Amino acid sequence: MAVVAAVAAGVVAAVFGTVLHGQLLYVGGTALPVGALGALVLSASLFLLCGLWARNVMLSAVAGAVAYGVVAMLSTSSKTLILTGTSEVSPGTALAGNLWLFGVLVVTLAAVVGGTVLLRPRRAGI
Repeated sequence: MAVVAAVAAGVVAAVFGTVLHGQLLYVGGTALPVGALGALVLSASLFLLCGLWARNVMLSAVAGAVAYGVVAMLSTSSKTLILTGTSEVSPGTALAGNLWLFGVLVVTLAAVVGGTVLLRPRRAGI
């Protein structure tokens, strides 16, 4: 059951994050990728929740791997929702796409490390 939940969390994080990551906040002429940051926070939360709920950090890694796989597949489609690389026409959108695509790996590792710290046994008297 926990593996199914981790796979589902990975798919949800990938789909919702892909929809959310393109939201930009313009301050003056600068586009800030607030959607990508929100998508990464959502993903990290789901990945960490999976590991803590099952008391097994490997499920955080499973959720992250599934999410990364789904995001990678979405980014290579002909009707992609994720703009990666560089763009002189739309640098904010390209930055958001790169943050989302590569940030999933970073937040997966952070969720695994965070889960490891939170789930380690505590010694009495400390």
